[in-house]
Amino acid sequence: MQQYCYLRVLVLLSICCVPIVYSASNITTKGTELVDDVGRVVVLRGLNLPINAKMAPFEPLKDKKALSRLQTLPLYGASIARVLFTWEAFEPERGQYNLDYLNYYLTLVETLYSQGILTIVDMHQDFYSRWLNLGCGEGFPRWAILVDPILQKNPWNGPTCVAWILQGPFDVASKLNWKLFYAGENGVRDRFLDMWEYLAKTFAKNPAVIGYDILNEPYGDEVNEIGPLYEDAAKRIRKYDQNAILFIEPQIYKGAGSKTNLPQPTFSNYVMAFHYYGQTRDPHKVIVSSFEEALTVWTNQTEAWDVPMFFGEFGANTDKNLDNADFQAPNYISMFYDELDARLLGGTQWGWTDDYNDKTKDGWNSENFSIVDQRRNLRSNFAVRPYPKAIAGIPGQFKVDSIDKVMQLSWEVTDATLAAGAASGGRGATTVLFAPIQGFFAVPHAEQLDIQVTPNAGLTCSYSTDWLTFNCLASQAGSYTLIIQPQQLA
Repeated sequence: MQQYCYLRVLVLLSICCVPIVYSASNITTKGTELVDDVGRVVVLRGLNLPINAKMAPFEPLKDKKALSRLQTLPLYGASIARVLFTWEAFEPERGQYNLDYLNYYLTLVETLYSQGILTIVDMHQDFYSRWLNLGCGEGFPRWAILVDPILQKNPWNGPTCVAWILQGPFDVASKLNWKLFYAGENGVRDRFLDMWEYLAKTFAKNPAVIGYDILNEPYGDEVNEIGPLYEDAAKRIRKYDQNAILFIEPQIYKGAGSKTNLPQPTFSNYVMAFHYYGQTRDPHKVIVSSFEEALTVWTNQTEAWDVPMFFGEFGANTDKNLDNADFQAPNYISMFYDELDARLLGGTQWGWTDDYNDKTKDGWNSENFSIVDQRRNLRSNFAVRPYPKAIAGIPGQFKVDSIDKVMQLSWEVTDATLAAGAASGGRGATTVLFAPIQGFFAVPHAEQLDIQVTPNAGLTCSYSTDWLTFNCLASQAGSYTLIIQPQQLA
């Protein structure tokens, strides 16, 4: 018969009060997992932001009042942000870096870090430039356009651009500019690499920056164009930053669930960062594979390469899908996180629009993915959920029941785990779980939760009201199961 230990929650036991604000330099890749400096398996989850930064003046979170609103992000469990960086904003004229924009970006990164949130520097673009693709793109500066048979005098990014991702492959100018860019025409590719070298030098010793997403959703040939670009960018970055994790993406249309043809990189400490938007997939799956199918394809590939998988983008439009209730935003997002939980995968949901409103929505191409509304209340396409931030030992099973408000984690504590704990003041043996008492379990106080631990000895759990986390310190080796749920009232 199993033995359970029902614990009354203690707040901030000293032995479990270990820091959970990571320094980016303390996290690296190890096989298919991310690990910290004391050997714990790390799961990073958060948001893309600000997703209304794609259009001039590119700085929607510039003032202190706007930045102060980021204080709500830890309440949602965010431990990482994929922060949009725009080449056009940084180098509006060839060879002239806009240091005001860089300082804006640094302030944003530092503000996030003060809330315990790490940053991925995301070199963001959508079909090259807002001066191409019928005025429906963004990213590359105007001077980087190498041929302009259909150059837009006034970028639009309005409601008629809602299908930008489908019209892109048919935009002759966009496709031609990609080709010329990869070929090194007029030194634009070199300027791109120069920029990455400059940024790596800038961020190399910044504890808030965990890594670099070299190019968002690139278009082009994976073998002959995108892969070589990654190799060259990695060399430039590694000149100044040896520790940053490099996030590499397949060609944009591989996000439908296809196997990528990217050559396996020769550099180390990188993550395959996939994007997936399957909420509105067609019923015959001609365009987009189901998420389960996509996960199988991508898991096979990352396991073959022995690298971690991360979801740099995913999300849901809150408009209802009348054909299939499963793909309405709340159900779709719940399904997505259930799959991430089952595999203990991290990701950054798209995303956070600080000035969302019903008219302009996300502020770019009438997209409608913001997790907060114009009053900055959560919308139906996001739900606050618990997850393990750091697992001290060998991960087992993790699952969340959003209906009954139950969270369950199993893991194995080894002698090596205990040794790491002894050498780090307990940190290496402490498993940390984001567990929002009110936001998920729907009780006012931690004392109103039941904590079930199997076996009934060897694990001490405490709750941090500052970080909304349970910190569970192991004192002996063995396999543990932890269940957290609201108390059953008589």
